[in-house]
Amino acid sequence: MPHQQRWWVLGVLSLIFFFLNGATFASLGVVLFSMVADLHWSQTEAGASFSLLGIACGVASPLPALLMRRFRCRWVVVLGGLCLAAGFWLAWAARGLPLFFVAMILLGMGYALAGNIPGVYLIASWFPRTSARMIGLYLMIGAAGNVVGPPLVAGIVAASGSWRFNWLLMGVLALACALLCLLLIRDAPEAPAPGDAAAPTVIAGGIWRDREAMLTRQFALVAAAMTLTVAGITTNSSVAVAHLVRSGSTPAFAAFVLSLVALVATLFKGVAGRLSESIRANRILAGGLVLQAIGDIAFSPGGSLLGDYLFALAFGIGWGLSYVAANIVLLEYFGRAVGARILSAVWMISTLAAAGPVAAGFIADRVGSFSPIFSIYAALLLLLALPIFAMRAPSRGTCEVPV
Repeated sequence: MPHQQRWWVLGVLSLIFFFLNGATFASLGVVLFSMVADLHWSQTEAGASFSLLGIACGVASPLPALLMRRFRCRWVVVLGGLCLAAGFWLAWAARGLPLFFVAMILLGMGYALAGNIPGVYLIASWFPRTSARMIGLYLMIGAAGNVVGPPLVAGIVAASGSWRFNWLLMGVLALACALLCLLLIRDAPEAPAPGDAAAPTVIAGGIWRDREAMLTRQFALVAAAMTLTVAGITTNSSVAVAHLVRSGSTPAFAAFVLSLVALVATLFKGVAGRLSESIRANRILAGGLVLQAIGDIAFSPGGSLLGDYLFALAFGIGWGLSYVAANIVLLEYFGRAVGARILSAVWMISTLAAAGPVAAGFIADRVGSFSPIFSIYAALLLLLALPIFAMRAPSRGTCEVPV
């Protein structure tokens, strides 16, 4: 029975992660394009709502680990689904920015509670011998939501003639996902208490505790890599439609480009899990950052089919490799239990990425173009790639915290 149960857990976790990605970050820019025109918001205001979603997600990222100390993981994920449903329905009812901002906060909390923090822990617990491969599979299936989300939401808005119907429908689907999680998710029988920070993890680098791991240079580099990656993803999702439309493309083509980026990223998230079994995960992470930079440079001018497709290919591959490799680096360097727990700290730090859409909107409102933000991202990604490529697994001697 436990053997069958683990596949149910993997399946339902992948399903809700698929829904999370498709209904929130990936497609929000598509819905915002219609909302800006209908509610007469500026690009800065639209970017602020997108940033608030990212901030709420990052600030709420410690909640899963805290709640898992007292409750089963199932209840944490179900609570996330309920937050999502409430957020979608508030977005449906919104007539102005204040209520929509509250909706974004709830969606961010829901993403943190039902997303990859409890997901990675549960999968690593149910599949201890093949955790890298299964985590890559989970992230790949979940990321398929980024492929389906933009064109599906664009189709829903176009067919219904209203962005409100989209939010109403997503709320119903979020409630259905929460019910499935309640019925099918279980903790692994042999899993340790996920919130037990006092329990050390023994690996080649020594016996690690959460606070010690978070003070290492390696953790800082991984956190920086994830922050830049998330900043690029959220900014692209937020402004790509407006960027390409200003360059002469249609909204439908812009949604297609976003979907193509997500498709490439989805495929390479599955590849990254396999690659990490033969190539050091930090080198995969560094290569992913370089590819993201190449994509940003190609996308910066806008209006070029070659540049748009190069962006979709390079950024998509880089996104897929970086996203999975960062998770695996933490598990390899600090152990399964500690690595899964400190992932919440990485996501909290990545809240800084929420400044990306606001900065992009601010630049566009003043210079009339989103191009500079992509060049800035490319430079930062290239600067970070080299030290990540060269880094080694830490030992407890690199930590200054007394035992």
